[in-house]
Amino acid sequence: MEEILNPTVFIGDFQWREPITTLTDFLVAIVALIGFIKFSKFKGIKKRSFYYYKYYFLFFAIGMTSAAWVGHGLQAYLEPEYKRIGWFCGSSALLMLGLGSFNEIKILIKNTWFVFLSSLFIIQFLCFVFILLHPVLSNFIFAQISSTVALILFIFPIHMYNYLKQKSKGSLIVISTIAYSIIPGLIYNNQVSFSRWFNYHDISHVLMAIFMCLMIAGTSKLALNGSNH
Repeated sequence: MEEILNPTVFIGDFQWREPITTLTDFLVAIVALIGFIKFSKFKGIKKRSFYYYKYYFLFFAIGMTSAAWVGHGLQAYLEPEYKRIGWFCGSSALLMLGLGSFNEIKILIKNTWFVFLSSLFIIQFLCFVFILLHPVLSNFIFAQISSTVALILFIFPIHMYNYLKQKSKGSLIVISTIAYSIIPGLIYNNQVSFSRWFNYHDISHVLMAIFMCLMIAGTSKLALNGSNH
């Protein structure tokens, strides 16, 4: 399937590749940064998971900023290898989200299971980071697989368990948010586009900004209220 990309905009001699895609990617970064700022300004009782969620938003903001400008806007001036910055930060963000999620159920499961499952989660992160940073193996498809594994095989079941055990409203929001994330994924993978000026990249980015708003709501409910409920 042929890619449908934004036309390049020239400002004098300066080339701005995929301008709408750059801006919609950066929109996701801004929403994530708002999440980080919200957590940073919180002065109340903090759960252990608070710090993981806080840095989830920071890493995500950095990763999406890199994706916007390194992966798209400044392609004419930067080597493709620099895209690994965004991929690494995206995987690191999911590591933070996962570790925060594990802390939601720490009191609900035996310590041996907690150590085993959280260690398995960290190991899969290290494996994907090795692939993403490897000069031969690195590819965006592995960044997508890394996200899918972290969200579907670890984070989603954790919050489902927490909701079933504690009726956690925060976990219910996170569950719904992950289910919602299937939509931008389908749009991206099927290259559903309105035009070259608002293509599947742009649509999925706008939907990901909504995803990030929902994730702020869910993690705030979990970590900023001093309660799981």
